[in-house]
Amino acid sequence: MERTPEIFEKIEAYLSQSLPKDELLKFEAEIAKNIELQNEIEKHKSLHEVLGDKDTLAFKEKLTDISKKIKEEKTTSSFFSAKWKVAATIIVVVGIGSFLWYTSTVQNKALDLYASYYEPFPVEDVTRGESNTKFKQVIKNYNNQEYSEVIIALENITNLKDEFTLYLGNSYIKTDQEQKAIVQFEKIQKNSKYYENSRWYLALTNLKLGKIKKTISLLEEIIGYNGIYRSSALSLKEALQE
Repeated sequence: MERTPEIFEKIEAYLSQSLPKDELLKFEAEIAKNIELQNEIEKHKSLHEVLGDKDTLAFKEKLTDISKKIKEEKTTSSFFSAKWKVAATIIVVVGIGSFLWYTSTVQNKALDLYASYYEPFPVEDVTRGESNTKFKQVIKNYNNQEYSEVIIALENITNLKDEFTLYLGNSYIKTDQEQKAIVQFEKIQKNSKYYENSRWYLALTNLKLGKIKKTISLLEEIIGYNGIYRSSALSLKEALQE
């Protein structure tokens, strides 16, 4: 299936339940037999997370509003004027589709880069010496990638040590709870030896969400920090700006 602005426009109309009945029936029949289209619709649903960004959403709504107003114009004007209204409508509709197509392309690139750069924060030797039985089990679960168990054990504890805050944040990332991960990483203060780690994982979380500007801003902070993640931050920033 070719990914075009037009197919994005139709998927958007399908998801918003605005397709005319006859088009809806044809599209549903196509969905039923087309695995690629089914996958594209699922990706498109996740795209709405990106469209939750205020600036992005405002732009999309503005285009939709313009299109609606043009369509509602009375047809009492001259042929020349009407022709230009049709042209304007096409531009707006294609613009929305192109915008969604572009946004999805950026999102896919962001996810590919995320997969290339993300590795869970490793358990440190000092943490392995933790004497508390409960936290020993947390460490064991984390090492065994039992992230849901880590979350159950840690998420209601106040004043967690920073390294355990990183374990909790990474567990949220691995269970697709990115907003909760962001909250954890932002808890770590500048005076902590884990601050740079928190910035790196905060950048990767935003990258996973497709928030490119925020990711780049965090990468620039990491680069300025000139620590262990500087090289990775530089190469990731360069890849995002290509």
